[in-house]
Amino acid sequence: MNPKYLRISFSFFVLVGLLGGYIAPVYSLGDVKINSSSSFHSSATDALLVFGEVENIGDVAAKSIMVTAKFFDSSNQKIAIQEGYTDLDILHPGRKSPFWIILDKEDGSLNVHNYTLFVSWTNFPRGQELGLEIFNIDDYVDILGDFTVTGEIENQGTVRARSVKAIVTFYDSSGVVVGSAWEYTDPEDLEPSQRGNFEVYFIYTGSVEIATYSISAESLEYGLIAEFPSWIILPLFMMATLLAVTIYRKKLK
Repeated sequence: MNPKYLRISFSFFVLVGLLGGYIAPVYSLGDVKINSSSSFHSSATDALLVFGEVENIGDVAAKSIMVTAKFFDSSNQKIAIQEGYTDLDILHPGRKSPFWIILDKEDGSLNVHNYTLFVSWTNFPRGQELGLEIFNIDDYVDILGDFTVTGEIENQGTVRARSVKAIVTFYDSSGVVVGSAWEYTDPEDLEPSQRGNFEVYFIYTGSVEIATYSISAESLEYGLIAEFPSWIILPLFMMATLLAVTIYRKKLK
């Protein structure tokens, strides 16, 4: 081949390659991982409860996030397969959501020796507008021994927020998820600038240790603007409780 044409052909392919690399689309992907999980048997029903947390470490939002649990006996024989969805329907990049799965006694809960977890999801590049904010957080243990978290959620968006809910994730001192619960606000639908109260109960406090918790929120239209720094709240609550008990004991002397 004529060296002149060889140089032209080589230059053409180099140019095409550069342009191809420049205009080639970059595909963003969701990447959801399981951070931690724990399990315990219900003292009332002998059901096995598995609580855990997932995190979106990808570039786009994820939805329809399903966690599949496979349960095995001491001989590593499969007992059952159960599925559960995250409490947050849409998970933005960098956000976390709890999940829980129940295996009933009649399905072999008392024979479980270990389990494995697998997470699947659907990428949701459009995401969800952020328009909810949490205010006035408080917590206490009620007379039944249930740990209770209260607060308000405000709709800071421009349209009505429907089915607004607060989601609370509970952790032990090692940061492992030991439970979760959620409730709708009162009222359940919030107009722009309107606030709704929430009261979330965790009824398994007698079986697990709660050291900290986190709070999130979601509606059909909006996600949470910023996660509440709840790791500060619980230690302060525990200190206040200890102080109150100390004062009470001194009065008895």
